[in-house]
Amino acid sequence: MQKANALQVFTIVARNYLPYALVLGDSVLQYHPDATFSIFLMDDLDHSLRSSIEARGFQPIFPEEIPLTEYRKLAFQYNITEASTGVKPSVIQMLFDSGAKKVIYLDPDILCFRRFDEVLAALDGCCIVLTPHICSPVPDDYYPGERALLNSGAFNLGFIALRASETSTRFLRWWAEHLRRECVQEIESGLFVDQKWIDMVPACFDHVYIMRNLAYNIAYWNLHERALEEREGKLYEVQSGDRVAFIHFSGIVLDDLNSLCKYTARNPFGDGSCKQRYTLSSRPDLAATFMRYKQLLLAADFESFSRLSYAYAAYDDGEPISDLERSLYRTSESWRSKEVDPFRTGGGSFRDACRRAGVRTGMVRPIKRPPEVSHGKNRGYRRLIEFFLRCCLLVLGPQNYLQFAKYMRHQFLPSNHGFLLTDENQTSSGDSAELANLAPRYTPVLPNPSKIEKSL
Repeated sequence: MQKANALQVFTIVARNYLPYALVLGDSVLQYHPDATFSIFLMDDLDHSLRSSIEARGFQPIFPEEIPLTEYRKLAFQYNITEASTGVKPSVIQMLFDSGAKKVIYLDPDILCFRRFDEVLAALDGCCIVLTPHICSPVPDDYYPGERALLNSGAFNLGFIALRASETSTRFLRWWAEHLRRECVQEIESGLFVDQKWIDMVPACFDHVYIMRNLAYNIAYWNLHERALEEREGKLYEVQSGDRVAFIHFSGIVLDDLNSLCKYTARNPFGDGSCKQRYTLSSRPDLAATFMRYKQLLLAADFESFSRLSYAYAAYDDGEPISDLERSLYRTSESWRSKEVDPFRTGGGSFRDACRRAGVRTGMVRPIKRPPEVSHGKNRGYRRLIEFFLRCCLLVLGPQNYLQFAKYMRHQFLPSNHGFLLTDENQTSSGDSAELANLAPRYTPVLPNPSKIEKSL
């Protein structure tokens, strides 16, 4: 890594996402020729992409250059999204250590349309600049709604800007420490990768600036308050009248641009899957810009790179690593403390321990999430689940049923399955006692399953 310019802009990608980073880098340097644009490569193990990145005028960064020990353990314990967000504070700190005075992080699926003058001015007086997901309430009938944004965080971490300072150093140290083990997509336990932690930043750190400029971070989650208009070859945000700074094409699907975003509601039984979504058909003001972005990605050889596999997706012998195995490793203090490479196979390896515990990759099957149009078809499954819960209620009684529901909500979180790698005799006495107390207080009369089956 060469010594950084005073202004450093960077992104993070795995190899298959490199075209996004190249398109972003071109747009950054077009409007910030005084900056260095860097790309942190998650999985370019032999540095084979270095020359192609440098030929574009960009600076590659590799894992061994950042102040993060045991990178392979982090890559093993997280999926690709969690890992690529978990290294973010370490890359920022490395850039400051290399001489940068101001650092801007951008997600790779972003395109810049002008210079970030407001951000650079804010950093002259503040240390951290954040952008909120929304600046006005979301209509109740649109996805994602306000509850979804509460779960994922108030601020979108596709963008963050910092100035070298004592405050930034303390913030990065605090953030990095949490992301060592708690950078997970586990909304049910209050965590959403690196992003949810940032909700605490305005309260815990000084000199934080929240930029509510509608021309920044335009994305599918805030289209209710933002619109585009082209005037004399320049793109403007209509509500504010300002020139667009950058658009975040999060979730874009190149072969189905009309949908704008691939993400769906996490709970197929909830009402989120029935809510309206913005599309290019309903928002023609977006069409030309989205089509332009698609053409830029295709010109950057998107189709070829998209076929590359993630280098940390499998063990050394090529067997895929399941998300359950990653979670078990992350929550096992004993395995994380070992000097054994988690990707290694054979006797005494982590994979061997998983297989002896009955955790096998062959057991894993991809779960097809029902599309929005099949919401009504899920009613049968929902009724079956509700029948089971009614049985539990009758067996346990109201109070114990509520305790059982709370216990199982906690126990079913991925981070609480470490017991799968331990001997069953080591179950804590507290857990055993809690389960023993959930005994029936009366003889139940169960509902008739045939009535339920007829309704499925």
